[in-house]
Amino acid sequence: MMIEEHIRRNQRATVAVCLLMLVLLFGVIFAFGFVLGFPPYLSLAVGLPLSLLYVLVTYSFSVQSVLRAAQARPANSRHRQEKLFIYKVEEMAIAAGLPVPHAYVQDSSDINAFATGKKPEEAVICATTGALEKLDGEELEGVIGHEMSHIANRDVLLATVTVGVVGAIALIAEILLRSLLWGGGRQRGKNAGMLVVVAILFAILAPLFSRLVYLVMSRRREYLADANGALLTRNPEGLARALEKIRADLPGDPRGSQTVAPLYIANPFRRARRQSIWSTHPPLEERIRRLRSM
Repeated sequence: MMIEEHIRRNQRATVAVCLLMLVLLFGVIFAFGFVLGFPPYLSLAVGLPLSLLYVLVTYSFSVQSVLRAAQARPANSRHRQEKLFIYKVEEMAIAAGLPVPHAYVQDSSDINAFATGKKPEEAVICATTGALEKLDGEELEGVIGHEMSHIANRDVLLATVTVGVVGAIALIAEILLRSLLWGGGRQRGKNAGMLVVVAILFAILAPLFSRLVYLVMSRRREYLADANGALLTRNPEGLARALEKIRADLPGDPRGSQTVAPLYIANPFRRARRQSIWSTHPPLEERIRRLRSM
């Protein structure tokens, strides 16, 4: 399959996942209003601003929070390997037509990397010291190309907003269930009893479904970044070899918090050996296979 077709297929899947996430958000807001006896317009008037506020707060502190959680530091240009990393980031940014991201390093012997930043002008690409030491030039280029693609595709923004939506859904569902626990809600007649039960079940299941949808989107964006990174470097084999080294390099020195694990090119705390609905990343074997089929 051509690289461009991989990109188009993953873009379509991402749009579908985002639409489903919005449906879940609106659904839990309407369930909240229905069970408590509020008219739909009042539910939206209260639920949507609350959701937007939650998303905006998450978005505002995303970059600083990620760098602190990962225990990352700015790359040192006086260190040879880190200076070469800075040059590679500059080269890939020029190739992608993007502002040059800030180069950061995480002191870990594991091979890994991630990107963060609310917009390309504020983007950060971070690589572990293990990646700088163990990857050759083409492999490191492939990894940087993958992370540059996340920046170009606004994946960090998308992931941040999606996490905010998941959090908003969980928050609204929690308020709804707690209000019922403490005797909230209004009587709506016998005929509405079944609908109330359905609304309560939706409020219970919506946070779970939204989390699953977020994980599906996260895995899709990894496939898309692989394809875009291969297009950027014109060398899918470089990234494929890097992923092979990551697969062989089982996590032994993970740093930082597990909360930022979905941002890495591979989960630094656990490698996915097979497809799972709870995985933050697709299996490395499948990613390597797809790269070598391009």
